[in-house]
Amino acid sequence: MKKVKTKTSIRLTLILSIVLIVVVSCMWSLFISGPSRIHEESRAATIEKIEKRVKGIKGITCHIFDYVTFNGYTETTLYWLDENGDTITKREISDLDYDRAKEVAKEEYGIDCQSIELGYGYNNPCYEIKGKDSMILIDFDTFVRVYEREI
Repeated sequence: MKKVKTKTSIRLTLILSIVLIVVVSCMWSLFISGPSRIHEESRAATIEKIEKRVKGIKGITCHIFDYVTFNGYTETTLYWLDENGDTITKREISDLDYDRAKEVAKEEYGIDCQSIELGYGYNNPCYEIKGKDSMILIDFDTFVRVYEREI
């Protein structure tokens, strides 16, 4: 009689372990990957909206600082757009001056540029420059520091 109980309890333990693994896997997929997929779908929908509103826009990137913004460009214009795909501001592509922004970061703030990209500060378009140990946002128009922090 004891052997039957032992075999039954082993089977029950095995079945409960499998159920536990299935439940944990389902919870993981719902609460971890689910929100990530929703976020990706939302971002893709915003990019699609931007592409419809601004014909011929290329190089759309997302920048997160004070809030989420998107950057893109056409042959003549740079665009900064909000999370809804509405234009925040735009500048002529001829105004783009990565070299001057790098120079300002180096000479005035001691940051050697390892990467540079466009972003959006509190109220203005910016160059986001990352150095070895720090990151700085420099205003697109005035080349004045908007924000700086150590990485």
